[in-house]
Amino acid sequence: MTIKFLIKYNPAGLILLMVLLVGQLVWQASAQAYTARVTAEFTPDRNNPNNKTFTNTSPITGVCGNAHKDWCIANKVASIATGFTIGTPVKKGSGISDHGRGSMYFGLPEQRQVMVTSDTGETATLFLRITGFAFRYNYRGAPEDAPVSGVRDLRGCREVYGNGVVRESIFRIIARNDNGAGGSSSCAYEMLSDAEYDFMGADIIYELETPEPLNMKNGAYHGTSSYSMGGMGSDIDFGDGLTNITESVLNLDFTLTVNHMFALEFPPGSEIVNLQPLGGWNQWIDYKKVPATLRRDTPFQVSGSTNFSVNLNCEFPMPEGRCGISNGVSTVPLDVAITMPGFLGRADLGFAEALNYPLTQSVTQPPRFSPRGGEAVFQRRSFLRFEVNGEPIKEMVTHPDTQYKGRVTVIFDADM
Repeated sequence: MTIKFLIKYNPAGLILLMVLLVGQLVWQASAQAYTARVTAEFTPDRNNPNNKTFTNTSPITGVCGNAHKDWCIANKVASIATGFTIGTPVKKGSGISDHGRGSMYFGLPEQRQVMVTSDTGETATLFLRITGFAFRYNYRGAPEDAPVSGVRDLRGCREVYGNGVVRESIFRIIARNDNGAGGSSSCAYEMLSDAEYDFMGADIIYELETPEPLNMKNGAYHGTSSYSMGGMGSDIDFGDGLTNITESVLNLDFTLTVNHMFALEFPPGSEIVNLQPLGGWNQWIDYKKVPATLRRDTPFQVSGSTNFSVNLNCEFPMPEGRCGISNGVSTVPLDVAITMPGFLGRADLGFAEALNYPLTQSVTQPPRFSPRGGEAVFQRRSFLRFEVNGEPIKEMVTHPDTQYKGRVTVIFDADM
């Protein structure tokens, strides 16, 4: 009996929370827009098989890309510069002691759903949440003339970092109380004095929630989300009293790259399978006792981070999708099963661990297998079992001096 193994690679794959991806910024002056490119990759790692998340591959920009980098890392905060400060916008405070639009005001949008699409047309959905803001104001006059009053009594957000200076140079990082998931909201300090300040820094803090890589097929997925910036009606609203605004749109361009792996390792000679009784042929030779089972296990190793199916192609198809072996006169059914510890099999809406999992030839829905727990598997010892059981063996022994043979092709089809 000849067994062939065919491995097919197709473009596949659970929900992960992806926090704080950041990107490189490019100024597109003609479009009056600032573009931040966000890139991340998923590649299975033998040293970290439990990893189910993308790895950020983008340079950090904004407040977390310079002197405050260590603080940001320690507090799991990342930022993207918005480009709003190109041309140095000017904010003139109302001088009214309230939390209105003339104060240090920031209106932040609700979470966005962003569709990303691969080159082959596969889609996935991201959820982007702007969770906070970082800003720096500098008084436009002489430092000694800066108003004594400054920022105080923040509402709508909490202050997570600040330089403590409230006169000529005001730097703060604020975080939304709802973490960006509660719809649009605003944050404001009590007052900005009746004076002009240069808007020297404007960075968003955000979270990105993506599907787990196992639910995504291999490839690069691209998507874009745009935010208007400025005064009333803007997605990112800096309140009233703004002048000298150059950049009015923030584009976030996303590229998520999935690099699944799937590999099989069969020892030499695995393509030939000779069936034998479990205890050898002595009982038949000495006592003519018909064996209950003729079996051979074919070992292999499997590595994978994606779903895959296993199907059969039979030289001698038999009922119920089973393969057969034949001596030219009679044909008997051959049972084929697969054992892959750490994988779950799915067929007919059922789930079971792949332990002696039966395989048949299917033209519609071959069984599919997934790494258990959504974890990458590396060189897991497994085996294919080929056997003839029970009554068919009684048929075989009535044809002495003949050879039962058949070709069975085992097809591993990975969702890649």
